Amino acid sequence: MGGLLFAGAAAYGTGLMLNQADIPKGTTVLGTDIGGDSRDQAIKALDSSIAKAGKAPVELKIGGQSVALDPATAGLAFDTTATVDALTQHSYNPMDVIGSLAGGSKAVEPTVTVDRAKLKAALDGLATKSGQGLKEGYVRFTEAGQTEVVPGQAGQTLDSTAAAAQVEQAYRNRAAGLPASEIALTLTPAKPKVTEEALQAAATDLGKQVLAGRITLKAGTRSWDFGKLTASRALTLAPDASGKIVLTWDLAKLDAALNNVFDKSKMRKNGALVPITPQDVADGIATVVGKTSAKDRTYVFPA
Repeated sequence: MGGLLFAGAAAYGTGLMLNQADIPKGTTVLGTDIGGDSRDQAIKALDSSIAKAGKAPVELKIGGQSVALDPATAGLAFDTTATVDALTQHSYNPMDVIGSLAGGSKAVEPTVTVDRAKLKAALDGLATKSGQGLKEGYVRFTEAGQTEVVPGQAGQTLDSTAAAAQVEQAYRNRAAGLPASEIALTLTPAKPKVTEEALQAAATDLGKQVLAGRITLKAGTRSWDFGKLTASRALTLAPDASGKIVLTWDLAKLDAALNNVFDKSKMRKNGALVPITPQDVADGIATVVGKTSAKDRTYVFPA
């Protein structure tokens, strides 16, 4: 009996001495062998292998549409440093130590990090772009200076809460080495954010303010007038994310209508002089659109 105890103790001691590397021998992460590596060597090896696997797009299907989700945009990653750090905590269990003498292997999953706020935001963005038949209503302006209501249409949209759980599980399956497949995300019935009646009210109220007369914007000696023609080309009244009907701009078309008038002008913003952008012009119009007199419907960029 004493001989067996001595032999076991000797094997245990030998195992401890032979496994002094940062990473236990025989350790693999998604097929990458890092057993016996130092901490820095292991991180470098995983950065060249599994980190790339973690960045591969997650293939999704929304209704009949296939889309690719970028894990980085969605807050998903394989954390190679955390993976390695978890492996540097050596086990002193005799079975583990003696087992290392036999050259056994141990497959380890990479540590998965999930930023759920970013994941939800990314899926909300996909939901906006891929609504199945869902169309939001809006109010458009005609060149003749009239408003026209374009009603919304019911359909389906992405259930972002359920979809987030589906995507996270699929990404964790990837970390476990399971085969990847396209994920059919859950859709739910959806109605437009605003009713036709609300759009008509906006056309009568906010639309009337837009068309109440020209709006003049000034920067130094330069000025530009906004009126019904530009409204017909670059502006609609549409619901924002909360369902409030607001001025909604096509900034590229607004920029074209400006015809470079403010290209050499600057405005003061946050204490510094900066170039005037189409968004600044849109914001300036919004500041005075509710005014009625010609004098009050003039916006001067801060100098």
